[in-house]
Amino acid sequence: MADNSPVRTIQTEDGTTLVEIASASNSDEAELICGFLENEGIPARVEHADARSILPTNLGQLGDVRVYVAQEDEERALALLGQREQDFERLDDDAETVVTDEGAADIDENAPAEKE
Repeated sequence: MADNSPVRTIQTEDGTTLVEIASASNSDEAELICGFLENEGIPARVEHADARSILPTNLGQLGDVRVYVAQEDEERALALLGQREQDFERLDDDAETVVTDEGAADIDENAPAEKE
C-alpha cells in the first residue's frame, strides 16, 4: 500500500527547503541516520515532533524524531538509505559481520588495529 501522507518540509531562514526523509522512534536512531548521511556528504538535520514535549514517546508519528535533508539531496539520500537497508537485510546473522558506512564487513580478530 502506498504512503499517501503529505511530505513534511521545513523552510530555513536562508530559504532552503528541507524535506523529511526518515523518522525514528528515538534521538539516538535519528542521529545515526543523520551521521550516515553526513558521512556520505549530505547535510542532515534532526527535528523532534512538536507534540513530543507534552506526550509520551510511544504515540506513533507524534513521538517520532524526524530526519531532514535539503530538497535537492532528497533523491540521493533516499537511495543511500534504501541501499543501506538492503545491505542490512543481506547480512549473515553471525557475530563476525558488522555494518559500516561502507556496507557489510567481516571482523578479522587477527588483523592489526588501525591507527587514528
